[in-house]
Amino acid sequence: MKPTPEAIAALAAQIAGAEARLQNLEWEIEEIGQPAAHELQRRLDALKIEEAALKRNLEEALGMEEPGDARMARIEALLAYIQGEETAVEREAEFLHQSPPTSAEIATQVGSRLVDLCLRALKRVVGDHHPLGMSVFVNHSPQLLEERYGQLGGKPDTGR
Repeated sequence: MKPTPEAIAALAAQIAGAEARLQNLEWEIEEIGQPAAHELQRRLDALKIEEAALKRNLEEALGMEEPGDARMARIEALLAYIQGEETAVEREAEFLHQSPPTSAEIATQVGSRLVDLCLRALKRVVGDHHPLGMSVFVNHSPQLLEERYGQLGGKPDTGR
């Protein structure tokens, strides 16, 4: 018995929805980062393999003259398994998102804030002009050097 076009369209829509959920899960797992998401990434990779098998089985079934109810039931069972596993991985990803930050994350944030505080304090004390980074002879014209530091070279000024 060949499946009806409506049943095929509904199955294709469910497969597309599962594929979109897998993509969202992949983004969530990347956001969580390693090593916390290592097990989730392994499960996601297995789900991608299952999804490819599901698509292949559906294409083979549609290419057959009489795919049979048993084959269509196996495809629907595989789709139900993938959807259930996606839901489980989503719950675990949400749980990992709710976990408190690690000590490394806290140390990085504190270090970043400390550096920002020091830079603001240095700018307030020194201003935009930093005396330690300025050389007397860099980016100054001879006239400016003479005005600031007196005669540059040659004979000393005797006042004549």
